[in-house]
Amino acid sequence: MESLITSTPIKRLIERIYVTHTKFVVPEAAYTVIQREDEGAAVYAAVNTTLATLESEQRQLFSWQLSLILELQTEDNKGLTLPEEAKEIEPFCQQLEADLRKDGNAIPLARITWRKTRELLFRVYNPVQADELIKSIIEAESNPRPFSYAIDPDEEWKLTNIYLKQFSKKNT
Repeated sequence: MESLITSTPIKRLIERIYVTHTKFVVPEAAYTVIQREDEGAAVYAAVNTTLATLESEQRQLFSWQLSLILELQTEDNKGLTLPEEAKEIEPFCQQLEADLRKDGNAIPLARITWRKTRELLFRVYNPVQADELIKSIIEAESNPRPFSYAIDPDEEWKLTNIYLKQFSKKNT
């Protein structure tokens, strides 16, 4: 006879309860601006480098990546957003970040400017909650510029490598 704790349904329930009650305090964001080139155009990224220090157990909690790309109208000769347009989109970007971070559902990864676009990247705990938030923004038509978004599973954090790899302990 199987013990109560090792029976599969009970064991799964106990594991779920354990994971559900895991407490994780997200470290304060620290951004580093990096510049690279992609398709002949400058890419500027403000990267939350504290994410490079997370342990694998902490990373597993945020196993989805959200990418939201705003279509911009202006850029200077270096590929940066002009100040007037930056003032128009910044309140939206800040509010989106605050709303996504609510209840610990997301951690900002990076803000990227490239070819008249601003991409906001987040690591997400609950993708359904993030998707519902973005759909409510679309329905309310409260965005200052058109945007597209995707929420993709990324348990191994492979989508973050281009930004975080150079900041990980293994590379120092």
